[in-house]
Amino acid sequence: MTTAKTLRQREEELRDKLQTPRGRAELEDLAKMYALAGAGERDAKTSVVTYILVYERFSGRLRA
Repeated sequence: MTTAKTLRQREEELRDKLQTPRGRAELEDLAKMYALAGAGERDAKTSVVTYILVYERFSGRLRA
C-alpha cells in the first residue's frame, strides 16, 4: 500500500510539472479526468493545480 502524500508534497509535485509543456498537458488531462469523475467543471479563474489539489483532498488522496 502506498502512503498518501501531504498536500504540500503534492502541490510541489504538480508545480514542478507546470515547468514543461508536456507536464502542463498532463495536468490538463488529469483535470479533465477528474471533471469526468464528478469533480465538476473547473472555473476559468481556477488554476489547474488548485483544481487538482481540491479534488484530491476531498477524495481522500492526500493526508494532512
